[in-house]
This record gives sequence, structure tokens and C-alpha cells, in this order.
Amino acid sequence: MDRFGDFKMAQRLQAGIIGITGYTGLELLRILNAHPEVDVVYATSRQHENTPIGEVYPHLAHMDLNITNTDALEVAKACDVVFLGLPHKTAQGTVAAIHGKTKVIDLSADFRLDDVETYERYYKVKHDHADLLPQIAYGLPEIYRNDIKKCTTIANPGCFALLAQLLTHPFKNKIKAVDFIGITGSSGGGKSPSDGAHHPVRNHNIKSYNINKHRHMPEVCKSAGITEEQINFVPTSGPFTRGIFGQAFITLKDDIDTKFALSHANELYKNEPFIRYQTQVALADIVGSNFADLNFSLGENSHIIAQGAIDNLVKGAAGCAVQNMNILCGLDETLGLKALSPVYP
Repeated sequence: MDRFGDFKMAQRLQAGIIGITGYTGLELLRILNAHPEVDVVYATSRQHENTPIGEVYPHLAHMDLNITNTDALEVAKACDVVFLGLPHKTAQGTVAAIHGKTKVIDLSADFRLDDVETYERYYKVKHDHADLLPQIAYGLPEIYRNDIKKCTTIANPGCFALLAQLLTHPFKNKIKAVDFIGITGSSGGGKSPSDGAHHPVRNHNIKSYNINKHRHMPEVCKSAGITEEQINFVPTSGPFTRGIFGQAFITLKDDIDTKFALSHANELYKNEPFIRYQTQVALADIVGSNFADLNFSLGENSHIIAQGAIDNLVKGAAGCAVQNMNILCGLDETLGLKALSPVYP
């Protein structure tokens, strides 16, 4: 069967993960290992060659899988879908090499933005494959599902960006100004240790960083129909490992019926399998799952208060990537994900 056709459960997908050793790569492996229609046949890393994954990560000692340093083209040739867990800039060349040769889901930032100047301003590197940008879909299923279906390479959203978009997109082109505050766990900083993520500092602390300079801002602006001048974006680090708790204080344009807009927001995602409307949003209710819990309410002076929570490693990264894979391959969108109930307590 043509790998770009509709699988419809007719065969098990052969999947590869390029860049297995980061938190998102490991989370991808955890989810795909439990997926009923996927076999992970490659897990690659430049630091390891033919090493049982359990030797590097003892919590995965039950898996019969070796980490290899296999070339990306070889992985693409053998796989129906390839996930990239590489850093930005590094991913550019790999995506370019395998685009069109298999289905690709890139978790880096390199192809999220369709404007090269904006990318280079925020990421401080040159984009060497800007010609591919029009051919790659932005992978937030709840907003861009139809675009995802038409492409073979998908750029996964940033974790802050995903939650902020879910909170602001219902009011697209109706927003006068928005203040977004997102508190993220330490896993959002990746595996490499740093002073800011060091446990003795982080475990009792909360602090904001990159205010109005965070790299996820342009993603939010596009889906909300606003400019950078209309948003205050305040990323904040919290004393926990997983999750993002976000709040958006939204001021609508003067001619907008606020109550009607609020009603629309509370209906927009009703049929989305991973969106749950909650009377109270709590981080502990979503950790370990692909759910996004949301609440939209009316504040003082006709402001909208939008709250949400996601697991940054699942819905904010690996879970969304698998959701995109299901869409690309004609599988039930919830396959391998709905069974991931939140870990509680």
C-alpha cells in the first residue's frame, strides 16, 4: 500500500524517532509503544550506537529496542512516519533531506513560522530551507486539522503556543488586547541542566522570563489575528515537573458583543476529543494525558478570563505529534491517546 495513502487500520505503521534522548523523544516512545497500530523500528541518537535503550534509560529496560545512529534517509526509507526530536536549526537540514520521502512530524521550531524574517529574529539563526515553508502544515489539530490532512510534513506547535492559541483562537480578529501568563514545569526547559532549572533553586521558586520576547509569541499572534503589540506574553517557571497552567485576560474590540463571543468560545471545542471544558481548571487533572482543560468566563468590565492546562510533554509536544500522525495516516485521531488517562494524584 502507498505510504502516502489512507491506512485505515490495514497495516501496522512503521515509525522512527530521530533524536530519541530528549524528553520529547522519550515521551514519543512511551506513547507509541502503547499505540495499537504502531511499531517503533528506529530510535536514533548521535551519542549512542547499537545500545539497548534500557542501558541508557533504565525505566525503559522492558523494551526490546536499540538506539542507533542511523542516517535519516535510511530511517525515512524504512518508515511510514518519522518524528524529529531535534533542536531548532539542527532539524532544518534533516527535514529538507526527508521531506516528500515519508510522512514527517517535526517537533522543532524550524518550520512553525511561515515568515522567515520573524523566524530569524526570534531564533537568531538563518533559515536555510525557507522554500519548504509553504509545503509544511502547522500541526495544531483543533485549529488547522484540514491543513494537516493535505500535507505530508507537519510542524508541531510550541507548548506555550499551543495552550495560548486554544485560549485566544475563539476570539480571532475580535481581540483589542490580551495578557497571557503561562506557568510551566521544569521539563519544559529540556534535559540539559542550567542554573535556572537546578532543583534547589526551582523547587521553591517561581519567576518569569523572556517577557514579550518568548519565541512562541508569533504562533499565538497568527491564530488569534493580533500583532505583537496587542499581547503581553509572560512565561513563568513553576516548582513542578510537568504541565503548563495558563491564563489569558482578553479585552475585546469595542464593537464586539462580549457575551456572544463568550458563548461561542464555550461551544467551539465541544466536539474536540481532547478538549474538556471544566468549571475549575487544575494542573493535576491533566498531567500524563493528551487533554487540554479549558474554562472561559466573564470578568469585570466585560473582559474575558480564559484559563487552561496541558501537559507540556504530551499535549504540548509528543501527544500532539501522535495526534497529527493519526490524522496523516487515516487512523482514528484518538488512537493510542484517549487511553492515556491523567496521572492522579
